[in-house]
Amino acid sequence: MPEQSGPSLGAIHARQSALADQHGAASDADRLLAEVLASAHAATRESVRRLDAIAEEIDRADLRRGDLGADTPMGARELHRFLVDKQREIARVVSDARELGRAKRSVLERLRAQYALPGS
Repeated sequence: MPEQSGPSLGAIHARQSALADQHGAASDADRLLAEVLASAHAATRESVRRLDAIAEEIDRADLRRGDLGADTPMGARELHRFLVDKQREIARVVSDARELGRAKRSVLERLRAQYALPGS
């Protein structure tokens, strides 16, 4: 059987090349997706750890409230200041998580195009 040549062989090679490029792009997208998900998971775990630590500090302060003199004006101010500080820490954790979420969403939206089928 003679070796094929001409436009059909060229078309096959072009299609193979296009598919290889598409496969490479999908593989790159898969790697980036895995990195995004792993870092988001790690950040979520860190946020939970930070919130748990804040909760423990508040619980300890609540248990020591009598020792701190929270029933006196000065003790009440100290407790108030402590709780306001903890509220700021909580707000910072939430703010950091929102910022990270926006950044990850942006990356995921850019990735979507790499998973689109040609011609769709």
